[in-house]
Amino acid sequence: MLEPQWHQWIRENLDRGCTVESLVDAMAVQHIERGLATATIRQVMALPASAAATRPALTSPGCWPPGFPFLDANTMCLEGREIRLLSRLDTPAVAVLDGVLSDDECEQLIDLSRSKLARSTVVDPVRGAETTTLERDSEGMYFQRGENPLVSTIEARLAQLMCSPVSHGEGLQVLHYGPGGEYRPHLDYFDPVLPGSVMHRVSGGQRTATLILYLNDVDDGGETVFPQAGFSCVPRRGMGLYFAYAAADGQLDPLTLHGGAPARRGDKWIATKWARERPYG
Repeated sequence: MLEPQWHQWIRENLDRGCTVESLVDAMAVQHIERGLATATIRQVMALPASAAATRPALTSPGCWPPGFPFLDANTMCLEGREIRLLSRLDTPAVAVLDGVLSDDECEQLIDLSRSKLARSTVVDPVRGAETTTLERDSEGMYFQRGENPLVSTIEARLAQLMCSPVSHGEGLQVLHYGPGGEYRPHLDYFDPVLPGSVMHRVSGGQRTATLILYLNDVDDGGETVFPQAGFSCVPRRGMGLYFAYAAADGQLDPLTLHGGAPARRGDKWIATKWARERPYG
């Protein structure tokens, strides 16, 4: 039997039009057995108020930040780098960008982080504590904001790209996935329905956008997948994947459910930057 908070979370996400499969994926990340998750979702759906015909269609709130540079240009020069738009989705708000990092910057981030890696964690949806899970098979570390000249340079570039001040960003995270390593589909924002999200929004408020930086080419697999949107991005060194999920009115976009597909051959290195509503830390 799951806590009542899970029933409320399921109800909220069903009303937004999320599929059963996407909810099971999200619950599995939080150590909930898939059979139990499916049975609980079906139980909630069986309640009279949850008739499928009454649920609204799944829509995207339109989350591009004001002034996002790649809505009206295909190439921009930001902090010494010429960055090129490769592809863009509007639903959800996703942009694939080439040349965000140089080869040397990628190598330096890998070298500086290699000896500091530890098992990656996720946020427990009820307690808010950091915990490990089999659904996230990676190791990682964080750089403090402005920790060294390399990080400062990259953060200034990413702040312009994401239309979010450096002070609103979490520390740059570097992640390493070995062969077979993956991260099952999940949402990066802190679901306001879940009690465990409260403590993570105290400093900086809600997350608003994510920028994934690919630090190496993966021999096979390792794509970032958006199952609700039918879209995937193949890793390429120096490339960035930006997606935004918090609209100006605070509405959050469940279409940004995403995951890291297994690296079938070779390692995968990425760096991630999350932006917040307000100054963080």
